[in-house]
Amino acid sequence: MKKFILFIALIASAASCASEKKQASASTDDSNATASTQNRFSNTSNTSTNTSTTTEDKEPEKIFVGQTNADGSIKMFEDVLAEYKGKVIYVDFWASWCPPCRGEMPSSQKLHSQFEGKDVVFLYVSFDRAEDKWKNGIDKMDIKGVHFYPAADANQAVSSKYGISGIPRYMLVDKTGKVVNPDAPRPSSGQVIAGLINQYL
Repeated sequence: MKKFILFIALIASAASCASEKKQASASTDDSNATASTQNRFSNTSNTSTNTSTTTEDKEPEKIFVGQTNADGSIKMFEDVLAEYKGKVIYVDFWASWCPPCRGEMPSSQKLHSQFEGKDVVFLYVSFDRAEDKWKNGIDKMDIKGVHFYPAADANQAVSSKYGISGIPRYMLVDKTGKVVNPDAPRPSSGQVIAGLINQYL
């Protein structure tokens, strides 16, 4: 009888040890899984932060030009060109309501990126009828570059002087401020316009 009781006690003890070992193993596995998950999220977070920082460092700016000069006079197209003398200027006459203008913007921004860090200015002259439409169009398409929304008089003057009867219209200005191509190729021409810009750098 004593042997039987001792045998039962041994079985119970072994079962208890096996249960504790299983719980300890499960606890260790859970701990490892949690640590692994935390490390994975930590690495993802760091990668995201680094990518964001790199993108922000390389991202070209949006520069908005006022409608008047320092003396209060209306700022004309030639006044804007004078501000960027010493650089090649690729001018884009456009409007947010113009489908062909909008269609060229992805190519325009690629061209912009191609000449980033070089003496090239991308000047966008708007023919929009309302300032809020102009700004909304820039924000929606995320157009980087120098933006000029001329007053009505300046708009009429540039149209008359350069024979701008339709948009989009493009123009190339050399480093001296001289208009060397009043009807330049579109951004979507790719290496054609890139080659012309490089000629004047």
